[in-house]
Amino acid sequence: MPLSWSTLPDSQLCIVSGEGTVTRSDIYTYLARTIAEGTKGYAKLVDITACTLALDSDDLDTVAHRLMQYGRGNRPGPVAMVVGSALTLDMAVLLKQKAGDRPFRIFISIGAARSWLKSYQESYDPSAFATGISIRSRFLRAV
Repeated sequence: MPLSWSTLPDSQLCIVSGEGTVTRSDIYTYLARTIAEGTKGYAKLVDITACTLALDSDDLDTVAHRLMQYGRGNRPGPVAMVVGSALTLDMAVLLKQKAGDRPFRIFISIGAARSWLKSYQESYDPSAFATGISIRSRFLRAV
């Protein structure tokens, strides 16, 4: 499977790894499984440094639309995506831009991604999210 993941319930973290060629279908399967497993709200460390995203412009649009739908309802967890190539970075930036206002940052270092997730989780205020007022806007920029 091009996308694999493991969950750490105690820390509410989902670690996602891409290998080989990852398609739109692989991403849809992952999203559906996190909903089925009840881990949608977990923080996600997505390491796609060892894979190729096989997404054309239509795929990027439909995946971004699916991410927007995924973000509705119960709060999705923050996403720290680690990329390893310029093409993957470009695709990740496009997805982030089209996926709506949600906690999503792009990194080139696993360590930096982990640090951001940790700081995000420590600063998360559920009552602020429930009111729609975000106190974390400074964390939403791509690096």
